Amino acid sequence: MTLAVYGRQIACTVGSLGPAGPDWFDIWPTPSGSPWVRAQRSPVGYRIRYEGRADFFVDPVGETIGCEPFDCPEPMRRHFLLDQVVPLMLSVDRVVLHASSVAAPGGFAAFIGRGGAGKSTIALALARAGLAIGSDDGLLIEDGVATPSYASVRVWNDSAALAASPACNSDAPRAAKLQYREGFRFAADPQALSRLYVLDPDPCPSIRFEPIAPRDLVITLVEQSYRLAQDDRDALTRQLDDLTRLARSVPAWRLSSPRRLDAWHELSRAVIDHIGGIAFEVA
Repeated sequence: MTLAVYGRQIACTVGSLGPAGPDWFDIWPTPSGSPWVRAQRSPVGYRIRYEGRADFFVDPVGETIGCEPFDCPEPMRRHFLLDQVVPLMLSVDRVVLHASSVAAPGGFAAFIGRGGAGKSTIALALARAGLAIGSDDGLLIEDGVATPSYASVRVWNDSAALAASPACNSDAPRAAKLQYREGFRFAADPQALSRLYVLDPDPCPSIRFEPIAPRDLVITLVEQSYRLAQDDRDALTRQLDDLTRLARSVPAWRLSSPRRLDAWHELSRAVIDHIGGIAFEVA
């Protein structure tokens, strides 16, 4: 299988990866602290384990991935690969933000925030207003240039009212996100990252844009970046340096809103007005 993502063609094979070593470190634990996604270093890359689901072997230099599924249906495996494993692989020597984004005059506007803050929903709302989606989960940044991931956006069922077409996985369980690949424009080419919005997860009576100082933005960027090489002090130092430069070079605002789906039109207009230079259209 070949994955077309981040402007690359990444080869992925399925088969046995051989025995795993004993030394693991956590990437994403469960809320209770038990292992969920772990990794260990290999001679030419990393082995990433989704507990009880699958192991993935990534070679960051060759940009190839091997997969050994245990109990992992194909749609789940594809989601792991596209939205998590590939960004983790690229994060070894690049910045990959856990961000949604849209193409706007001057470059991409990216939205970051903790899980449930509404990153995908605001991207879907802005796409409904006529903008092209750049990313849903991961946005690759190299020297200030952002590269879109792939043409897809995934939202929970309660945000599906914003979609202009049926979900491509409309038969998915209610506990799963709905995925949309049609009915919206998707950006394909790299552009400068022109602005960042940090989404406030708490409801606010009105829509507000508050500038964020670079030193405060760095903390959020560290929290909202993919990070695989957690056992490599030099790699972590390089990533922190890259994120610090990014925070100093890209203007950022904290975006607060009522967080009501019936207010998406108002929020889309406010964001577009804040970006400037865009004619507002609603589908």
